[in-house]
Amino acid sequence: MAGTALTRAGGSRALMRAWRTPIYTADIPDADQYNPRLRELVLEAEKTDTQAANFGGIDAIKSSQTILRWDDPAIDWFKRQIVDAVTALTRDTLGEAANEVTQGIEAEGWAVVYRSGGSLRPHTHHDSAWSGVYYVSSGTDEDAASVDGATDAGYLQLLDPRPAAIARQATAGPERIQPVPGRMVAFPGWLPHSVQATLTGAGLRICIAWNVAYDKTWQGMS
Repeated sequence: MAGTALTRAGGSRALMRAWRTPIYTADIPDADQYNPRLRELVLEAEKTDTQAANFGGIDAIKSSQTILRWDDPAIDWFKRQIVDAVTALTRDTLGEAANEVTQGIEAEGWAVVYRSGGSLRPHTHHDSAWSGVYYVSSGTDEDAASVDGATDAGYLQLLDPRPAAIARQATAGPERIQPVPGRMVAFPGWLPHSVQATLTGAGLRICIAWNVAYDKTWQGMS
């Protein structure tokens, strides 16, 4: 929180800001080179993943949380994008003090495949420092959109974390981010978020979600 404390004598005044929440977005230039392979890996794994489940989603299948351990150049590329996102968020939050952070990061990731009408209820990732989502495919379809009249299908909604602000109607509402292939979004794990329904009759919407925590004993990204 930045600002100057108010005092009676001397009349010091300041406009203060509090609860600033960084949100990272990046449309990665070379994503089209890796998305076809990521899509192939996710859909092939879905056929044999015994831990895949419809957890917190409606017509959305979440894979087991092992995707970052897969041995493939596309996964190695994806892990580098996570590092870029975490580095940017850490520097935004800590400023120059980010240079003093010596801990490595420990990450986990999982795929989510949304089919027709698939959505995800509001939730948080309370056990992580940072969380994010990367879009492999958007599942949008112009013909389906014209039929449904939907304008926010599949959008990520980042919700105001202050319950009282919502009750008092003192919030500007959610930040809405369009699912675009090659787009990475990252934010604090405690920030509530949800996913709007995929269009009826549209294609698959495939994303890879991830969590990051700091670990003093880190040996390499898991």
